[in-house]
Amino acid sequence: MQDSFARETGDTFGRRRMSRRKWLAGMAVGSGVGLIAPRSLFAAGMPAVRVRPAGTEPARPAIARAPGAPRHLAWVWQFQHDGDPGEIRDTLAAHGLGVVLKTHDGVHWMGEYDKTSLAVTGPRRLEEYANYFEQAGVPFHAWAVVKGRDAAKEAALVSDVLNAGARSIFLDLEGHPGFWVGTDDDASRYGEAVRRAQPNARISTSIDPRPWEIDRIPLAQFAAFTDEIAPQVYWSMFSNEANAKRYVAGGIPIAHEDIGPAFILRSAMERLSEFGRPIHPIGDGLAESLDVWRDFIDESYSNEADTVSVWRYGVVEADLWPLLRDTPPRVTQYVVQAGDSLGAIASRHGTSVSVLAEMNGIANPNLIQVGQVLRLPGGGSGTHPVASSPLPPRPGAASGVHTVVAGDTLLGIALRYNRSLSQVAGANNLRPPYLIRIGQVLTIP
Repeated sequence: MQDSFARETGDTFGRRRMSRRKWLAGMAVGSGVGLIAPRSLFAAGMPAVRVRPAGTEPARPAIARAPGAPRHLAWVWQFQHDGDPGEIRDTLAAHGLGVVLKTHDGVHWMGEYDKTSLAVTGPRRLEEYANYFEQAGVPFHAWAVVKGRDAAKEAALVSDVLNAGARSIFLDLEGHPGFWVGTDDDASRYGEAVRRAQPNARISTSIDPRPWEIDRIPLAQFAAFTDEIAPQVYWSMFSNEANAKRYVAGGIPIAHEDIGPAFILRSAMERLSEFGRPIHPIGDGLAESLDVWRDFIDESYSNEADTVSVWRYGVVEADLWPLLRDTPPRVTQYVVQAGDSLGAIASRHGTSVSVLAEMNGIANPNLIQVGQVLRLPGGGSGTHPVASSPLPPRPGAASGVHTVVAGDTLLGIALRYNRSLSQVAGANNLRPPYLIRIGQVLTIP
């Protein structure tokens, strides 16, 4: 994400539109001056600890973190470039937003690249950051670049991140130099390893949404095990003559329309819709016009996105935060019917009991009433709920077959029967993006 922007613009994304204070701080680091942990970080209760070398952290139990109600999110690359963690936390808390912090790149924690005292060096440090933001009411999420060189090690880092307290993780999957280098088979093995370790986690695939870039990545394999696709809608970066020619050559006319957020999303959705996943668009923090951001949010909602993100905190003008605060996530409503339970409603709409309880102020999830109106996460159609835990075959199921029910995914079925995704797909002549339908009878090899 960072490198692809620098390649096309000839500039470093973090050095544009950055405040003078942040620019000077970045220059100090680049000159070899150590960045001192901001006073507000430790004054707020986050303890200073001796940082262990990456890979030497002791095993720790997973932190149970409820998914929570939908929030718009702000992405952070490195604190040395994006700013004081205390400032970031307080700003996001004041505007009802969540944070997405980069944790690793391939098989390396960010401490490999960020030599300051604020770097993410492993699970222990990450757990501190997760608690630090969560205690202020800022939902904590993570993101990482995936490369495909070592599926097992990369999957293990994803599991470590989620166990350390991240509510979800975005996997940055791009075909640019420094990003994905694996094969389609590597992508499938990676997905299977991730889901074996974290069957219930919320996982997103973040991509460059230009159609010719989608062709360079194994998106079908990633869509098979992730819960949503997060297109990087960077209109400041994409709006140039070279991209205009590529769009037109690909049969996507531009006419009198600029390469703005609405155009980028619309041109991408024809391709993305085939993967059967909800979208979570990531907007351009360099945009100066709030009207363009309103267009971006409107277009995102028209494509059934619940929430949006902004890339990234260190380049955003301050007046964007109130706009995100005052433009709440898209939600729909459901009227409770006779025989309903909160668990059944959550399953049908691709969400969880804890999310519905939080969104509707329900203290006892076992008590709902016929006629009660519930707020639901927008776009939750039940077509792709969060991956379910691997379960034993249902009692009475015929040997060697599985009948698809609501909530099933091909990967979830494969894990339930202790098979690989490729084995079940091959036995049923299924190809990416492995779409299945309720009532379909699958052969289990």
